[in-house]
Amino acid sequence: MEKAKSFDAYFSDKKVSSEKLARMQLVRGIVHDLYPDVQERVSYAMPGFYPKGATKATQMLFFVMANKNWLGLYGFDGLTPEDLPYPLAMGKGSVQVPYDFEEEKLRKLLQFCMAYNFERHGLELVH
Repeated sequence: MEKAKSFDAYFSDKKVSSEKLARMQLVRGIVHDLYPDVQERVSYAMPGFYPKGATKATQMLFFVMANKNWLGLYGFDGLTPEDLPYPLAMGKGSVQVPYDFEEEKLRKLLQFCMAYNFERHGLELVH
């Protein structure tokens, strides 16, 4: 496993292609649009988004990582492909989002995933 970096370093890593970094940055921007009070921190050597007031590493909204063939969204235990608003491949607790996934669909997917984890963690959307 790669050593953890600063949060910003994941979004400007020179080892990652500009196309993949652009997707990571898009996700970051969408999250801040949807939930301006989001907290950013690195946990489990991945950049994660946390609700305001979260105190545990496990209370994340999700983690994001650029993979070779897809953008990985992590932290969705119990979620199944049938639950998703769009047909996407999943791993154990993760969603595999193609890099060419439409921006508006990505926004709706992130909104869905964040709401899922707010509910799963028993947290309230606090602004």
